[in-house]
Amino acid sequence: MTLTSREIEKLFDEYNPNSIKAGDRVMVQLCSQQYIARIVGLDLDIKNKKVYASLKILHNDNHRSRPSRVDVTDCALLTSQNTILYPGHHPQERE
Repeated sequence: MTLTSREIEKLFDEYNPNSIKAGDRVMVQLCSQQYIARIVGLDLDIKNKKVYASLKILHNDNHRSRPSRVDVTDCALLTSQNTILYPGHHPQERE
């Protein structure tokens, strides 16, 4: 099955209800685990009708094993997007 770019974009929008994009900082909620991560990539799984987020886990202080690839519906955008990540970092406005 061949999909056009427009059809793929519509599927991303449908399976990604929180409109999460690469580069966003998110709170991941899985069962009893909750942690902060940055989205480094998004993958569309047409067969399972899902979008998966590849993560860069931030603040992994307690060294627990945490998944670095999760369903995007398990992620919620952090509202403090203007937080400085590291010295010299400039907060960016969201479009």
